[in-house]
Amino acid sequence: MTTMHPDDSRDQDVPVPLGDAPEDVLARIEHDSTCVRREARALRRRLRRQRRREMPWHVRVVRFTVKAGAVGLVVAGTVVFAAATAMLVLGHVAGAMELYVVATAAWAGVAAAAFFRV
Repeated sequence: MTTMHPDDSRDQDVPVPLGDAPEDVLARIEHDSTCVRREARALRRRLRRQRRREMPWHVRVVRFTVKAGAVGLVVAGTVVFAAATAMLVLGHVAGAMELYVVATAAWAGVAAAAFFRV
């Protein structure tokens, strides 16, 4: 059995005891890969947190404002959509169509912000 060396692309032999059952070897390999994935996830999380801590305060404020604004647009779009549906059920078709346009514009704003990573 060979694995990739973390520093370069050379193959490296991994000792496999001959007395172990194949199920035990597979279980050990799965356990090792799970540990490696967990360590990699922890390293990525630590890096993200460190980058966040090093960010200037005005960048953090802008990021928070954009996220809060996006959540506000989603909530507003949902409320307006519900109101438009209620108006449509009550028979106010013209008003309902205008509110559907407003809800669509709110959701399009959120989609654009997510797409362009504002």
